[in-house]
Amino acid sequence: MTTDEIESVHVEENMTSEAESEGRFISRKNLDFHCKSRNIHRRPNAGDGLWLCTLIPLCLLINCWTHPKSSSLLYKVCSFISFGLFLQSVDILVKLSCRKVNIFINALTKVIPGITSSLLIWYLLNIKIILSFACGIPSSLFFNFIYLYILKRFSQSFTLGEATIVTQGLTIFLFGASVKIAACLHEPPMSKMAEMSAILSVSLLGVLLLIFLVHGISFWRKPIIFTLLLTLWVLLSGFTPITDPFPAILVGMFIFLDVGRVSVILIYAGIAGVTGAFVAWKISKKSSTSVSLRKVFHIVIVIVYIIGILFQCTMLFLASGFVLALFIIFETLRLINFPLIGQHLEAIIKAFLDEKDAGVVAFTPIYLLVGCSLPLWLHPSPCDLTDSTTFTLLPLISGVLSVGIGDTMAGIVGSNLGRHRLVNSQKTVEGTVANIVSQIATIFFLHFVGFLELNLNTIIISFVGVTVNAILEAKTDQVDNLFLPLVTFFIFSLRI
Repeated sequence: MTTDEIESVHVEENMTSEAESEGRFISRKNLDFHCKSRNIHRRPNAGDGLWLCTLIPLCLLINCWTHPKSSSLLYKVCSFISFGLFLQSVDILVKLSCRKVNIFINALTKVIPGITSSLLIWYLLNIKIILSFACGIPSSLFFNFIYLYILKRFSQSFTLGEATIVTQGLTIFLFGASVKIAACLHEPPMSKMAEMSAILSVSLLGVLLLIFLVHGISFWRKPIIFTLLLTLWVLLSGFTPITDPFPAILVGMFIFLDVGRVSVILIYAGIAGVTGAFVAWKISKKSSTSVSLRKVFHIVIVIVYIIGILFQCTMLFLASGFVLALFIIFETLRLINFPLIGQHLEAIIKAFLDEKDAGVVAFTPIYLLVGCSLPLWLHPSPCDLTDSTTFTLLPLISGVLSVGIGDTMAGIVGSNLGRHRLVNSQKTVEGTVANIVSQIATIFFLHFVGFLELNLNTIIISFVGVTVNAILEAKTDQVDNLFLPLVTFFIFSLRI
């Protein structure tokens, strides 16, 4: 057999095993039929990953339980909304697998998830019933619409499970950001973390609006018009009256009036310069990259996030959101072939595309950033060190460990030293062992240098979390940069 045929067999085995596990509650044939009839083209050479729809709700709900005091009312509301989105995900996937659904039943089941989350908010959080329903039902219906929309709009970019993660995250962000901005317009936030969160909410909402306009209407893609939109976005981000002083002034004071933050910024600038030189050198060679070379970017992000989490957590939180906004803007510039910039961005993306980037949009760099940032974004109080009885560094570094360190070592060792393949997988035993060992070694190193306190509980959870994410990385064909941090964050957030 040729190499291509062998790889095809492995892919088919992975898809078959995943399909068999999913086939317990869905019909694969019906799913294929209804997806095609709705013009939904899933990411090729991958299973559907339906189990991924549980991850964000689990992460939010477990943190409500383990951090009851530091979880704000808004965080708890978002957690119950996420449970409704999980039910909505199941409803959509079940309907896609059924031959025919009665119109009345279809309409009824579409609103049940929103009603469920609304009743939980009303009963458990003592919020007025009208406000509760205003939170739960619109969020679920919006999810229902946007989930199917992105699957159609971004052909071959997602599996069904990956799309649930993206859409659940987007829905929860839009709800939380809207509430934060409304509250800040009424009364400016008091803490630094609340201020930075409000500023990011405005900035990212502005980017989403910009993307909606550009991808929805060709008129907005004209260079002059798009430049005007970018200018308006910058002004919106810097001068919306949600903080006192304005966000642009506040961020400048926050960064440049602190020696420690300036030092970290200089370190980041040096890392960015070296990485930029590496990218330019790689493009000049005009050759395809290997797994090991792509992992260089994983190593860079490990350095950036470890430094930020340990020494400047709030600034890292702010920077992660702004960099995400820039990544989205750069990808848009590439897709519309913006003069002078689009071609260079296309060359960069082509040099470092992942095999899972089957659609038009290159999600790999965005997923890497999001994967490392998810613990910061999902934790109820990521940069609050005052709650010494419940706070631990372990959940915050789950993205860095699973994606930046474990996945990187698995790729490097597996591609260079791997000799024994795992059953029904293209990954090797050597790579999986390197994945586990590298993560455990990092955890104990942080303990020995005094940044992480280990006890029997955290040691057990660490071994379980690292082992589970290493096995999942080796056995599933979903985008690991997206789901591994969520799996690890959930396990690291548990208490025994």
